Amino acid sequence: MKIVVKMTARDLFDFSMYNSYSGFTGIFNIVFTVGAVVILAVTWNWPTVNVYQKILLVFCALIFTVVQPILLMQKSKQKAASIGFSLPITLTLSDEKFAVEQGGVTGDMEWGQIWKVICIKSLYIIKVGPIRAYLIPKRSVEGREKELESILKKNLPVSKMKGLKA
Repeated sequence: MKIVVKMTARDLFDFSMYNSYSGFTGIFNIVFTVGAVVILAVTWNWPTVNVYQKILLVFCALIFTVVQPILLMQKSKQKAASIGFSLPITLTLSDEKFAVEQGGVTGDMEWGQIWKVICIKSLYIIKVGPIRAYLIPKRSVEGREKELESILKKNLPVSKMKGLKA
């Protein structure tokens, strides 16, 4: 199966949001935000809490819910415009290997080298290391999702798949 991927800022943003809000960091962000809101609500009318402390608590409540997504979107727009992300990537998936080609440079991987495949609302994320992943927007495989998922399920153990229906 051959897939041509042209990355957009939205794809990178969706991946960044998933990365930032899944796992331990997501739990921390939620606990931190809820904690800041609760402290702000409880101490709002206390005479010992001054305006600057209230402003700091409001900022703490907004940092992970408003500020971070805005920063991630700006960073995604910058990355999408850079040379490495603006060139299309061709992914070729077969039973033997997972091949990647971008700008005339090619590379092959065996299925055992893939750490994990994660399916979220708009993307398939193929992790090949702690900080490397190939993103396949669902629009790139529109109408062929079942074929892609079939190849992934055939070549990867269930323990390496998240979000794919068995």
